[in-house]
Amino acid sequence: HEAIEKRAIQEMKHAEALIARIIFLEGRPIVSQLKPIHIGATIPEQHANDRQAEEMAIKAYNEGIALAVELGDNGTRELLESILKDEEAHLDWLEAQLDQIEHMGIQNYLVEQVD
Repeated sequence: HEAIEKRAIQEMKHAEALIARIIFLEGRPIVSQLKPIHIGATIPEQHANDRQAEEMAIKAYNEGIALAVELGDNGTRELLESILKDEEAHLDWLEAQLDQIEHMGIQNYLVEQVD
């Protein structure tokens, strides 16, 4: 699905931007300690798991923005605010997909996705 592929590419770009910022700040990014990914056996489970991950990410970005403001780090704040907008859009999309599944049923939803 094109929307899911677009989101995945956007998430990779977020990771690249965050890594670049960490390096710019003379930090060392730790990419070996990733949180587990919850896939889901069905499309609704996948979307629900993704929704939960987006909610957690939004919370973390908001906390990061608050810390950047506290520290006067406007570059990091701007980066995190930009990523936060994307994450909020991802969450809106996922919630819309779950609403469609609830209202039209999974079979009709899947038919709509291949058109």
